[in-house]
Amino acid sequence: MPRWDLRDGIPHKRAIQRAIQALKAGKLILYPTDTTYAVGCSVSHKGAFEALCTLRGVRPEKSLFSVFLPSVSAIGQYALGVDTPTYRLIKRLWPGPYTIILRPGPSIPRHLWHRRTVGFRVTEHPIVQALLNGIEEPLVTASVPEGKMAQYANQVEEYLDAGDIVPQRTTVVDLSEGLTNIRILRVGAGPIGELAPFLSLSETFQEA
Repeated sequence: MPRWDLRDGIPHKRAIQRAIQALKAGKLILYPTDTTYAVGCSVSHKGAFEALCTLRGVRPEKSLFSVFLPSVSAIGQYALGVDTPTYRLIKRLWPGPYTIILRPGPSIPRHLWHRRTVGFRVTEHPIVQALLNGIEEPLVTASVPEGKMAQYANQVEEYLDAGDIVPQRTTVVDLSEGLTNIRILRVGAGPIGELAPFLSLSETFQEA
């Protein structure tokens, strides 16, 4: 497992290129995001997704993995039910620390359809953006649980080390049933003021 020191906060060209090559080859990488460290794989590699589930010790049908998109506008390609009012609301939240639950569109591979919904994210984090630009497809991601960094680092192809990150949780918003039935499944780093007029139910949610 090569470890690349990115503590200056700027994506290191060689490190990012190696991580992109690993992702394209269907391997797992460990990398920093805007909220925490995560393990990820390219969305098209079923074997890599299965390896991610094995590493996390979860069954696909029991856990919701997040998918990083390169931009807000990409949501229409990868999710269903994003009408104009829904898109306007999403644009208020992204880029930012929000996971938005939607029904997967045809561009999402079938191996991610276990729960009939997918959590989507958009961030301006430079390393995440560099990876997305390099692989030219979404990135399936799962946060590294507390105390598991060393274990995970030894089981991935590449490790992009940006130093200490104070872990945060995203605010999880379920829009899979439309604007008339928005649900806040978890309150995290993302403020919920923009959603207040729409709320119908709050409940606890555990992100993968």
